[in-house]
Amino acid sequence: MAQGASLAPRPQDSQPGAFVRSAPLGATAESRPRTMWPVVLAGMGLGALATRQGLRVLQRSGVKMELPAFKFGGLGSLRRESLQGFESPMTRIEARNILNLRELNPTKDTIRESHRKLLVANHPDKGGSTYIASKINEAKEVLLGRKAV
Repeated sequence: MAQGASLAPRPQDSQPGAFVRSAPLGATAESRPRTMWPVVLAGMGLGALATRQGLRVLQRSGVKMELPAFKFGGLGSLRRESLQGFESPMTRIEARNILNLRELNPTKDTIRESHRKLLVANHPDKGGSTYIASKINEAKEVLLGRKAV
């Protein structure tokens, strides 16, 4: 065999539709990304272990360090008070909670603005619940004094 001759057939020598391999085994573009994930996972694991060990060393050395408190919105907001249903005659406190008002005596403009925002977001014509929309309207009426408590 002549020096520099290739073992792979030349395209003009091969049959139509035949596959010609030009890259060495294991170096194709398809297999390269699959071999990287163990390296990435190992790096993440080593980083986590190093961080944990560093925090332990700092704790043993007496350094006081305030770690941020992680608040998970979905779990932290599920308090026992918020899991109750609606009260039969709606109270002013419940009406303020429905309209997301924190003031004890909100102004009429504040009540109307909060009502408008919530009703736009929960309107039945836009896919919102009719029941929720009626509760938003009832909360507005209670706070504006149009409905007896």
